[in-house]
Amino acid sequence: MKKAGIIHLGCSKNQVDTEILMGFLKELGYTFTPYLGEADLVLVNTCAFIKPAWQEAEENINFLKEYKENNKNLKIVVTGCYVERFEKELEDRYPFVDLFIGPGEYDKFVSLITSNGERKIHSSPASSFMYTHKMPRVLISPNFWVYVKISEGCNNFCSYCTIPFIRGRLRSRSIDDIIKEVEILVQKGAKEINLIAQDTTRYGEDLYGKSALVDLLKSIENIKGDFYVRILYSYPSRVTKDLINFIKVSEKVVPYFDIPIQHVNDEILKKMNRSYKKDDIIRVWSTIRENFEDAVIRTTVMVGFPGETEENFEELIAFIKAYPFDRLGAFTYYNEEGTISKNFDGQIDEDEKIRRYDILMSTQKEISKKLNAKLLGREFDVIIENEKGKYFIGRSWREAPEVDGVIMIPKEGSRSISIGDRVRVKIKKYRAYDLLGELV
Repeated sequence: MKKAGIIHLGCSKNQVDTEILMGFLKELGYTFTPYLGEADLVLVNTCAFIKPAWQEAEENINFLKEYKENNKNLKIVVTGCYVERFEKELEDRYPFVDLFIGPGEYDKFVSLITSNGERKIHSSPASSFMYTHKMPRVLISPNFWVYVKISEGCNNFCSYCTIPFIRGRLRSRSIDDIIKEVEILVQKGAKEINLIAQDTTRYGEDLYGKSALVDLLKSIENIKGDFYVRILYSYPSRVTKDLINFIKVSEKVVPYFDIPIQHVNDEILKKMNRSYKKDDIIRVWSTIRENFEDAVIRTTVMVGFPGETEENFEELIAFIKAYPFDRLGAFTYYNEEGTISKNFDGQIDEDEKIRRYDILMSTQKEISKKLNAKLLGREFDVIIENEKGKYFIGRSWREAPEVDGVIMIPKEGSRSISIGDRVRVKIKKYRAYDLLGELV
């Protein structure tokens, strides 16, 4: 039986692609092995959004050169955003790679894998490829929580971002197709559905002439089963009153708002090509807080964007103190080839970017501690997803997978718990990002 080794890199959207490609390989008769030395085929699904991502991709591809030298029959397949972004350099850079397939060409994946034809690079961001519920999928997350990608590509064209040039324009799946996939996943045991896209709030614009996110959520609400839904990657100015009002009455969609703001200075936002201002961020933050007693607001911000002055940075720090976010991720600006901001004036020194990043994250750490302290004595339903040392590790609806903190429950004194169980937990202690609790 043929064996495949899988190296997955990148974001949750890319994870869904990896799972679909593994589904294709499984249908072709492959089993999966963690030992690359015994593999007949190795698939590397890459990311290339910013410098650390494409450097990681290059390290992993080059890592496979020795395996190829030791096994001439090994087929090495490189897929994902790195292929699309650097297609002109791949032929000479990686002569030991058998096949390169960009994310827009996955509809050809099976035929390319089974073909013994000429070595070639297959890439096209304009391709209409989008996975459907009929395609096989091998989950690399536990089956009790999953990602469901509702659209592909992006129409926002932020000045610092390469995604529209790599992934193409917005392409949405139909509501019917998404519903059928969610039904299948729930039947297989999913208790947590995370809806993802480059911008979930633009879902359906290409198919229905307007955002259809609320319509999609209403259809998901009618699916039978004990599960909840979290929406990730929402654009600040498109978190509408209709969306908020629906979440207020929904029994399945949790009030977890993932809203990357990137910055709060109006001039910086304009240069980023973000279509909102500081007042708009305040408005959506305030509207959420007014409508929910217990909402979670997560955001992402960038420091070191070209032209960001010390005053601009201090404005950002003051903002997150005045309007605290439950969760905050950050990254420094990377001056990427192919982006609109590549040649902007006012490029900032790398050491200065890191200084600002450290200040930002230290500030958020203290904010997070204060917010977590308010959770002492609260009880939450927690899905157990792992165990580590003396603790079971789980998450409630308040913690998104892979990016947020966790809830830790001591094994000692706890009744028998299995991975995937949902248990009631009372919060007894807190850390900057994680919580510690005990079974109720």
